[in-house]
Amino acid sequence: MYADSIDKFAKIGAHKALTIVRSPFAFLVGAAMAGAYIGFGDILMFSVGSHLNQAYMHLIMGAVFACALTIVVFAGSELFTGTAMYMPFAVLRGETGVGGMVLVWAVCWIGNLIGAVALAAILHAAGGGVLLTDGSEVFFKVVEAKMAAPAGQLFARGLLCNWLVCLAIWMAARTNSDAAKLGLIFWPVFAFVASGFEHSVANMFVFALALISEHPANITFAGAVHNELFVTLGNLAGGGIFLGLGYWLQEGGIGHPSNARMPAAGNRARTN
Repeated sequence: MYADSIDKFAKIGAHKALTIVRSPFAFLVGAAMAGAYIGFGDILMFSVGSHLNQAYMHLIMGAVFACALTIVVFAGSELFTGTAMYMPFAVLRGETGVGGMVLVWAVCWIGNLIGAVALAAILHAAGGGVLLTDGSEVFFKVVEAKMAAPAGQLFARGLLCNWLVCLAIWMAARTNSDAAKLGLIFWPVFAFVASGFEHSVANMFVFALALISEHPANITFAGAVHNELFVTLGNLAGGGIFLGLGYWLQEGGIGHPSNARMPAAGNRARTN
């Protein structure tokens, strides 16, 4: 039932691992683009959400942030949270090794960070928009809460976030309809943002912008590292265990023979 989808993602994962070896700079650029695309979603989310009533602020912010993953999927780029799902598929299908998986994760995370920091620097130079002007109170309050959260909570929120994000990617890849992809991406992303879960790449942008701006004393680099460490681990667990391993086991587990085949060029699903 799910073999074709697993095989598609396994082939994608193998291709990513090969691309890093052959063209590391090209892969890093693609990852930086994804970090910026997610940052654009942050900008829109805080811009429209900073002056909303608390009763529906989270709903609106969740709805508009869905644009970020939509851009990543349709434009094409290398998003770390997506690799948390499809790289385990590549390893389980024997398309690449554990070393290749870890290399993709590391380079993709670094590239996302570069793109997020670059966008933050450009927005800061542009005046900071709503985030650093009339919406700064809400923005810094959110950043402070993210940095102060306990490690266990951050891990769990990161897990829940990427369970939903990878579910969006998984579902979108199972249809060839672009209209259907839009809806399938929207709902899981809306759910994770409105629920207050944690996305490591989205946090890269907000932390970078906060730290290079005039910020409250309890917003620190150490707080950013604390959040990113446990959210990143949670993101890996959410995508790799609850999506990757989950569907692998549902399809037959370790003993299931690989019937991997590259999808026809006209039918390849766009993915991050």
